[in-house]
Amino acid sequence: MSKLTPAIAAAVIAAALAPPAAHAGPAVGLDPTGHGTYSSYADLWTNVTNTALATKFIPGVSVGGGSGLGPPPALPYLSELRSQMVIGTMSNGSAINTPGGLNTGFELSAVVRFEELVDRQTATTAHFTLPDSQSAGMDVDPLHDQVQNIAFYFDRYGPRAASRAVPGNGPGTVRCYGAGSTSAGCDEPGDPDGDGVMVMSGHLIFNEANVATAGGISTGAFDMRFMIDYVDARYLDVATGAVFQNNVTGAATIPSLYTPATMWDGTPPSGVPLMKFDGSGSFALAVPEPATLALLGLGLAGLALNRRRPPAA
Repeated sequence: MSKLTPAIAAAVIAAALAPPAAHAGPAVGLDPTGHGTYSSYADLWTNVTNTALATKFIPGVSVGGGSGLGPPPALPYLSELRSQMVIGTMSNGSAINTPGGLNTGFELSAVVRFEELVDRQTATTAHFTLPDSQSAGMDVDPLHDQVQNIAFYFDRYGPRAASRAVPGNGPGTVRCYGAGSTSAGCDEPGDPDGDGVMVMSGHLIFNEANVATAGGISTGAFDMRFMIDYVDARYLDVATGAVFQNNVTGAATIPSLYTPATMWDGTPPSGVPLMKFDGSGSFALAVPEPATLALLGLGLAGLALNRRRPPAA
């Protein structure tokens, strides 16, 4: 019996999940009150500002020769990406459909953590793709099955908006989220939901990225796609099994320009904040056709690390 190689599987998934030109996928309903009465619908979540940290990645190394940063890596090798994103505007078709109060009275933000495979690299470029599986350490939602690589939060601002996520560099940035409904130092008296309510999570099914460095600054583009596994219907109207695609382009700074005390998930930089990625992206929703879902099921059945967890108390 012939086998579908990872490269062919990735190509098939990429083609099958490519978003339509007009973003004709179903829209996502949002209820900022949390009562399940959706007041706005959008098929694109746009102007997504984000900050990311790549670890276990060895930049500036030409395969086959050293660069003073240690021995060259053996290709392919795994790296890790952590990202925090805040949605800026929304649209439905060609019309802007941003709900009132977004980023003034409340925010929608997301945290991402996944492994990626460095399969090509020179002294100034790197190409990343999707490994066969994700380790349990990449899970951002311990309450639901499988390794969930992305989690969305709805956060009403408190009196002083102490829990607001502000991706970037400096005090109060790249922090909070990922430790339940509240995280130390992120909530305040009168904040109605502490560090935010998790309203959606999912697992990575496709990733491709290219990064090039010149003049001390790296630029790149990321294509990340996540199958949605959990939705809180009080806030969002979207079916599980849908796919969110996040395309991000922007600049990645050099470690000396990026010195956060900790990442959002509590991970200390430990001297290796190798990439801070500030950019703008769009979340485009799509639902694969049944044939595509069947193919995904066959191709990915053994790839995700399944874990059954007891229900939350």
